[in-house]
Parts: sequence; structure tokens; C-alpha cells
Amino acid sequence: MKNNYILGGSVSCFDLYNLERQFKEIHEAPIDFMHYDVVDGRFNQCLILGLPTLQMMRPHTELPIEVHLAVYEPELYIAQFIEAGADIITIHPEGTKDLMEAFRYIRKLGAKPALALRSETIATEDMLPAMEEAEYIIKLTVNPGFSGQKIQPAAFEKMSALRRMLDTHGIDTKIVADGNVNTDTIPTLVQHGASMLIGGTSGLFLKGRSVKECAQAMLDAMKQ
Repeated sequence: MKNNYILGGSVSCFDLYNLERQFKEIHEAPIDFMHYDVVDGRFNQCLILGLPTLQMMRPHTELPIEVHLAVYEPELYIAQFIEAGADIITIHPEGTKDLMEAFRYIRKLGAKPALALRSETIATEDMLPAMEEAEYIIKLTVNPGFSGQKIQPAAFEKMSALRRMLDTHGIDTKIVADGNVNTDTIPTLVQHGASMLIGGTSGLFLKGRSVKECAQAMLDAMKQ
């Protein structure tokens, strides 16, 4: 059975200097999982998060941790991140030569596979087997790794096309919106096929408001 997650919190947007306080806020909020971005400096021009932070976090939360490997050759890193505590490993078709083999490897090591598509990537039918098996499909609406970006408008239609393709083939895998997800953009993202959200600096971690308040506002925007 696939997950019933709705809202994930982006670890790259946490206050990493005050993780104990940040975790307390996360655990008080209606957040279903933690989204942990790893970018290798080649998949996008930045380096973000790694094994030591995950190893430090894992003993302090029972929430599922999804590691998003925005990297080339994710097979080189899958075992390390599962050993460090990842429950879900998300990989990109743009970064691996064999999605299904990578998915099998993830399951063999005791984690669940998920799929991610860059904002400019158009879903194709050769990805359908992985899409059907994935816990969910993250559709990036910005480039991976950099906080504070605005949604790339072309991502909306690509998300709609992805949802239509899944529905046409009877695949009920959920689509996750990731990038500039907030109360203003959520209704449009939902309209274009998103049924899960990842919250970051523009929606979940706002100055002057608690994470719990922001998370509830995001969920309310989904219902509208």
C-alpha cells in the first residue's frame, strides 16, 4: 500500500543551527514527512546537505525521512543514505540509466522508492513502470537546491500532462509539488494535479509565524 502523506517539510529550509527547537516545531505541526534534499553540484550548481546531518537527525524523529537524490548516478549513494536512516529514496530519470534497477536496489535495502522530475522535464511513457511503482512523483517547479525561487510557469502544464498520462494508464500515484509552494500558489498547483506538497521558505517557514500555523494554512489552501 502506498503512503497517505500530504505535507512534507523541506530540511534544507530548517534552522540548522537550532535543530532541537526546529524539530519541536515540526513535531507539533501537521507534517507527515521530512524531505531531505541532496544536490551533488553537477545536477544543479550547488551543494546541499549530506550524510552527517541525516545521521544526526535520524535518532530524534519518528517521522519518515525522504532523501531526494538530485544527483547523477544515485546508485553510488543509495546504500549510504539508507544506512543513515532514509525511509524513502527519491531519484531522477535524468540522473540514472535504469530507473527500475535503481528502484529494485532501493527496495532490496529496505527503503521505498520515489520518483522526481525536474521542472523542465516532460514525462514520457517509458517512465510509466517506475511511476506506477513509486511511492509518489515529485514534480519540481523550480531548479533543485536553491531556496526562494519563483515557480517556473511552464511547470504547471507539465504537471497537468503528467496527471493526464497517469490517469490515462490507470495509475493512481500521487504528484507532489516542490518549489515555491505557499497559500497563493497551492490552489493552482492542486488544479494542475498536485495532491501532496513540500513546504519550504515561501510557505512553511515564515518569519513571525509558527510552523504549525503555516502548515495548517497550507492544508487549508489545498481544501479550497
